[in-house]
Amino acid sequence: MTTDTDDLLDFLNLMLECERAGAKALRLFELEEAPPALARALPALARDEARYCVLLSREITRLGGTPSSATGDFFAAITALPDWPARLDLLVRGQAWVARRLAERLEHIADPDLKASLREMHATHLVNVTEAQRLALEIA
Repeated sequence: MTTDTDDLLDFLNLMLECERAGAKALRLFELEEAPPALARALPALARDEARYCVLLSREITRLGGTPSSATGDFFAAITALPDWPARLDLLVRGQAWVARRLAERLEHIADPDLKASLREMHATHLVNVTEAQRLALEIA
């Protein structure tokens, strides 16, 4: 039988694996020749993903869990794509998926510090979805 804490830790580890996948993919993409507008945006997007890896790891540990060391499947999926429009499309969908999952979970989180951190993460993902959509239009 799982407890509410176990369920929350599973969710936070899932989010950590997703953020790690995004951070690794975006760092890898920084090494490639990208369209100029995208090249300027990649470092900030990657920093956001890495920042949330740290935040999620810290929260998981604070709640008595062990942060996952796995990388989500998103990494393999996005790095397999051959061109920037396809990558941006998947990035938008991935960021939106994380934002939806966070929004669904936020109302059920009682811990005020965790809730504040996840609200910030949610808001950042919404901003990044908008930015990635704008970039997709610009490089299309």
